[in-house]
Amino acid sequence: MIRIFNSAYYSDTGEERLIPLDEASIIEQKIDANGRPFIFFEHKDYPLGGLRAWYDGTYWQCDMD
Repeated sequence: MIRIFNSAYYSDTGEERLIPLDEASIIEQKIDANGRPFIFFEHKDYPLGGLRAWYDGTYWQCDMD
């Protein structure tokens, strides 16, 4: 699952979205300089271009801030 959220926008409702990984088009998958895996992906609901998400051990985290 990919968790998409915006840390710059606070909401009491906890606005976030979980997208199954198989709904995303993975463009690139690598490991950053700190050893943290990340992906660049595209999804039909976010048409402005690729998004970046890092893996936290449970979800891929995509912060839209």
